[in-house]
Amino acid sequence: MKKILVAAALLFAGMTTTFAADRERPTTVGKLPAAAQQFLDTHFKGLTVAYAVEDPKIIGSEYEVVYTDRTQVDFENNGEWSSVERRYEAVPAAIVPEQIRNYLVGSSYPNAYITKIDRDKYAWEVELSNGLEIKFDRQFRVVEIDD
Repeated sequence: MKKILVAAALLFAGMTTTFAADRERPTTVGKLPAAAQQFLDTHFKGLTVAYAVEDPKIIGSEYEVVYTDRTQVDFENNGEWSSVERRYEAVPAAIVPEQIRNYLVGSSYPNAYITKIDRDKYAWEVELSNGLEIKFDRQFRVVEIDD
């Protein structure tokens, strides 16, 4: 009987944590981590924020900021950006690693610009204005091209 009660308590605690971790809540840019605030101030100063959302996780939170021109920036718990997407313009060149910029200039699509860039601890992925998606490993070698 004791084992059943312990198992039920652990199951209930796990379910509670899972449900609590999946609730997004509105926030303000002023409540984002300092690194995120500085990134937004540096690269998107002239844009108007439509909304910001905090997504609590079991450990920490992730953040999403959307501007009125549909630019979207996602941040990790520590305030480092993980994704930037611009619908109608190129992402800021300063956030694109030089190796990726050089690859695009030397490729067969030098006139296309980056509309979305994602990064994680394993890879970088860019989406170009012509719809092409290119995935790079951490050493900036192309590992996948998807049209």
